[in-house]
Amino acid sequence: MLRERDGTPARVDVVPGMRVAVVLVNWNGWRECIECLDTLLPQAHDSFHIFVVDNASTDGSVERIVAWCHAPTADASWRRHCGVARLTDRSPAPPVQCRIAAQSATALPAPQGGCRLTIVRCTENRGFAAGCNRGMVAAGLGEFDYFWLLNPDTTVAQHALTELLARAAASPRVGMVGSTIRYYDRPEIVEALGGARLDRSSGATSHIGQGERADDTPVDAAAVEREMAYVMGASMLVRATFVREVGLMQEDYFLYFEEIDWVLRARGRFLLGFAPRSQVFHKSGANSRKAAPLLSTRFYYRNRLRFVARFMPEHLTAAKWQMVKDMLRQIARGQWPYVRIVLSTLINAGSITAGVVPYS
Repeated sequence: MLRERDGTPARVDVVPGMRVAVVLVNWNGWRECIECLDTLLPQAHDSFHIFVVDNASTDGSVERIVAWCHAPTADASWRRHCGVARLTDRSPAPPVQCRIAAQSATALPAPQGGCRLTIVRCTENRGFAAGCNRGMVAAGLGEFDYFWLLNPDTTVAQHALTELLARAAASPRVGMVGSTIRYYDRPEIVEALGGARLDRSSGATSHIGQGERADDTPVDAAAVEREMAYVMGASMLVRATFVREVGLMQEDYFLYFEEIDWVLRARGRFLLGFAPRSQVFHKSGANSRKAAPLLSTRFYYRNRLRFVARFMPEHLTAAKWQMVKDMLRQIARGQWPYVRIVLSTLINAGSITAGVVPYS
C-alpha cells in the first residue's frame, strides 16, 4: 500500500479524468514560483495544466522560470513539509515542457506534445483578480472542469488537488473549495481553515482557525463550511460552471476583497466547500510585501470601503467607524504611517466609493 511520509495510507485519485487548469499569478516572484512548481508537478491527480500568468515582472521571472523548466534543480533554502513531494526529489529531475504566450482575449490553443506549463506574459500589472482572469481565459472557460487558483508563494502536499476535487465532486452545488492553509515557516500553525468569516456590520474579515495548532484536534469540516464567507485565495478550487454562470472576478480591487466579492455575486446559486486534508503551506505576505506593506494596507482599507458600498451600503457608516477604531489602536502603538493611510482613506471615502453601484 502506498503511504505518505508520516506512515498514513496515501489517498488514491478518486476523481480520475477531471481536467484542471492551475493558475498562478506571478509578479517579481520567480523564486517562490519555481518552488511552487516543484511541488505542483508531482500531484497525485495528473490531469492538469499549469498557467503561470506573469504580471509584467521586471526581475526576469519568465526567463528564470523557463531556465528552471529546462533543468529543474532544488534550492538548499527550501523547507521540507510532511506530505509534500517534489519534482527535484528525482535524480536527475526530468525537464518540464513549457511554452510562452502573450495575453489574449480568447483561449489559447490546447497544449501539445506533453507540454505541462504555459507562461502567459502580460504587458501590465493590473492586480491579482485580473491576473487570475487572464489565466482562466487563456485556459478556456469551456476547456477545463475546474480552475485551481493558487498563490505562487505556496507549496502543496501531493494530494492537495485530489482532496479538493473529492470535496467538489461530492456535491454539484459546491462552487468553490478551500484548503487547510499552514504557514510555510511554521507549518504546525494554521493560517486559515478553508477561508474566512465576514463581519457584515463593518466589512472586516478574519481567517477561520488562524493561529491554531494544525494537528491538535480533528477538524469539523461541516462546521468550518457553515462559518465560511469566502474561500481564501491562496488556494481556491473553482468549478468551471461557477465561472461561466457568475462571471470572472471583479478587477477594480487590484488586491484584497476580490474573493468575497466573487462569492457574494454567486449567493443562492453555489455553496462553499472545505477539504481539510488538502494541505497548502503559505509564505504568508510574500506577494503583498513585494508591493510594499504600506501600499498593501492602503489597498486593504480602500477596498473594504468599496466592498461595503457595493454589497452592504447600509453599513458604510459603521465600516468607517470601525476604521476610526483601527486608527486609534495604531495611534496608541505609534504606527504613524498606518495612521496616515487610514486617515487619508476616511477623508477620501466619498471619491473611493463614488461610482460603486450597489449589487442586487
